[in-house]
Amino acid sequence: MQSTAQRSLFDFLSLTRAMQLYQLLRLGSVILTSILLAKSSLSVSAIGSYEALLFIGSTAAFFWANGLLQGIPPVYARLEEDTRKAFLFTVFWVFTAIALGLFSLLWLGQGWLVPALTGLPEVPGFGWFCVYLFFNLATLPVEYVYLLQGRPGELTNWGMLSFGLFVLAMALPVYAGFGLMGGLIALAVLGALRFLWMLRLLVQHSSVEWRPDLLRQYLRFSTPLVLNLMVGNLVILFDNWLVGWYYQDEGLFAVFRYGSREFPLAIALATALGTALLARIATEPEAGLAELKTKTRRLFHLLFPLTMFMVWVAKPLFPLVFSPAFADSAGLFQIYLLLTISRVLLPNTIVVAKGRPRIILLVGLVELIFKVVLGFLFIHWWGLVGVAWSAVIAFFIEKIGLIVYLERRLKIPTSEWLDWRWYLGYSLALVVVFFCT
Repeated sequence: MQSTAQRSLFDFLSLTRAMQLYQLLRLGSVILTSILLAKSSLSVSAIGSYEALLFIGSTAAFFWANGLLQGIPPVYARLEEDTRKAFLFTVFWVFTAIALGLFSLLWLGQGWLVPALTGLPEVPGFGWFCVYLFFNLATLPVEYVYLLQGRPGELTNWGMLSFGLFVLAMALPVYAGFGLMGGLIALAVLGALRFLWMLRLLVQHSSVEWRPDLLRQYLRFSTPLVLNLMVGNLVILFDNWLVGWYYQDEGLFAVFRYGSREFPLAIALATALGTALLARIATEPEAGLAELKTKTRRLFHLLFPLTMFMVWVAKPLFPLVFSPAFADSAGLFQIYLLLTISRVLLPNTIVVAKGRPRIILLVGLVELIFKVVLGFLFIHWWGLVGVAWSAVIAFFIEKIGLIVYLERRLKIPTSEWLDWRWYLGYSLALVVVFFCT
């Protein structure tokens, strides 16, 4: 029999909480690794090479991975039980095929792709990172197997093991004196172990059956999601590319990467809230909008005070948490924390619930145009600080565009889903704290 503690833990780990925890573990592992590398004997240039590799990995995945992942649950839920096993097999091998294609492209085209993506002539350890990237991209659907089968405990364990080993694989070789190359080789070995685990899951939970009809259904459903996310991620990735291209300096690239971070708790909680209320708003619009208004207000009470605190302590904290070499990153981080003002606005959720995903793509394209134009202008006028401010403005333009669409086209007053008084009050307070630090 399960103990009381075990039952309590099982009750706490709902699928929603498990997914939130999984995302926090993912973000936390990247941040912790950055801290450990900054505290190590690696030079700023070597850390810049690591950050450049992470940027290449993000670029390789941004235009397809999240969209295809988000398309898995809806398609899976509509299938008969016996068809679901064939569908899982199809999904895993779609990811493996795309990962293999990207690996080949990066490996064979590294002579021109690395300069094009980072602005750097070459990045040490690129080959080993490509091996890790292949295995990592191919195994992305593992988390969704646990999600679809209602296994929050296994999902949490997978996250703790995967991301915990990621930190150890990078940190231990570096601190043992094997340098950045040792860490990248360890990551490649970790990726291979993850791939073996995926094959084990395939044997247990799928049937080896290639179904073109399932492939077409899956891709047809996922394509709009892929396009929406592609535009949104281009906005984020553009900043990294612009800094690498404009300065062509590994040290400055590392300083920018360490500072250009949003508040991870704001991203995770706001995204989870929007996803959880999609169905409610679609089926019960009035009640769903009222619930969105109530729960976003609760989110304000948590996220805005925490963000203000982070703004206040960023400058003295950054040299202590990372190293004095990254003191200049603190000012950039403070600016990126202002993105909380736009992140907590959730008009995207209402637009999707109303069955209008195309408008998100159109608004996203407008946002991208603004980001590119402002990015080139601001980096020329104000340097790295200008890049940060262009991101804050571009993200806010997206939210304003969707709010205007809801007001004018769908006739949904903003007051029905947003508590203006608390939102404006907290936003003003955050801006005041920013300019007073």
